[in-house]
Amino acid sequence: MFQALAETNPETALAGNYFTALYRRVLNNCKGMITLNKVLGIIAEYNPFHNGHLYHLQKAIQLVQPDYTIAVMSGNFTQRGEPAIIDKWTRTHMALKNGIDLVLELPALYASQTAELFSAGAIQLLHMTGLVTHIAFGSEHNNIEELDMAARILAEEPKEYRMLLRSYLNKGFSFPLARMKAIQEYSSCVKWAKTLSPELVENIFRGSNSILALEYLKALRRLKSPIKPFIIPRLGASYNSSSLEGQYSSATAIRSAILSGKSWDTIAEALPEPSLRILQETIDRGWGPISIHSFDQLLLGLLRRSSTEEIASWMDVEEGLENRIKKYASESCSIEDFLNKVKTRRYTYTRFQRILIHGLLGIKTEDISYFQRNGGPRYLRILGFNTRSIPLLSSLKERSKLPIITKASHYYRLGDKDINKMFQYDVLAGDLYALALPNPEKRVGGREFKQGLVMIQP
Repeated sequence: MFQALAETNPETALAGNYFTALYRRVLNNCKGMITLNKVLGIIAEYNPFHNGHLYHLQKAIQLVQPDYTIAVMSGNFTQRGEPAIIDKWTRTHMALKNGIDLVLELPALYASQTAELFSAGAIQLLHMTGLVTHIAFGSEHNNIEELDMAARILAEEPKEYRMLLRSYLNKGFSFPLARMKAIQEYSSCVKWAKTLSPELVENIFRGSNSILALEYLKALRRLKSPIKPFIIPRLGASYNSSSLEGQYSSATAIRSAILSGKSWDTIAEALPEPSLRILQETIDRGWGPISIHSFDQLLLGLLRRSSTEEIASWMDVEEGLENRIKKYASESCSIEDFLNKVKTRRYTYTRFQRILIHGLLGIKTEDISYFQRNGGPRYLRILGFNTRSIPLLSSLKERSKLPIITKASHYYRLGDKDINKMFQYDVLAGDLYALALPNPEKRVGGREFKQGLVMIQP
């Protein structure tokens, strides 16, 4: 069942059938013998895995005392519409070395979406494992009752709230700001939500992690999931902080430092030792770093080639945005130049980044609508595990409510057109991501079918 990778060299598959046969025997021996009381779920990008992530993981384990921990992680493209600084297998390796037991991939179709769709897809995967009992997430606002109160409004979408939201959107506010104002006004008129003062709501929406927390809670409500949520207060620099701030620097700042060529000594304080070592080795081999600027020519070429009708079909393009995109694609000399020109008060820089990734991968509004109507993510894709988690894998095989993919070349054997369609986006994401690798020899396609699972011994 398992194709393993040596932890010391995650780009080379471990040869021979010994490991496959071994894990099949272990899984068969474990069958029917396992009782898991608590399994902790975490949703992450680990881009890269830093000290804040380690703190979050350790505190969550201390709080929940789980038997095992499962992470749902973005693949090669992330929620803010950017390529990950290093590939998903290397980030899986980091996660496992720092204490995660099993890493599942959030399909590319969901990984670069709005906070709502990103969260819905990730929560759905954790729910459909049939194993996860608890989820821990970071938040700048650490009162879960207050967050859940706001999440209830978002989940139920009462008519009065929807009317307020539309009113603020019509006034030209961006969606995040219009939503915040609609909740502020609606909660003041509803008895059960009156403790959500305007100041409190503004404080919640000020934090990017708090916004994701709202979406996680909303998704749990809509699924009627029994998974119990816990908050781990965010430590150190804010998510968007662009400057290194010591031991608990943001992922944004760490990426910025790496991309600007700062010395490893400068960055080392912000990363656990395994992450620093893996990151250095990966970049030294020419597998990174990558940023959206690595795709400048490819993306500008795509925008100039595409008709306004085609651009209009991409996810997140609405209300005539295709005309604005087409106009500035011809007037810009780089993607950064394009993004600075095209953004508006209502349509943010990040939204246009996501649109670019949707265009690159050919993700259309109708694709997302189709999968949302038909149950969301269609499979569990395992990226890696540690050997301690073999009993967890055996339980997953028995209790998962979705098909499990351990070897990419087998996805079509499931005989499901929805799985085929969704997985093909993952394959395309990998092939296009490869084009941006610094080492030209690494830019060949098809890595999805050559790379085995990442396996380590804890």
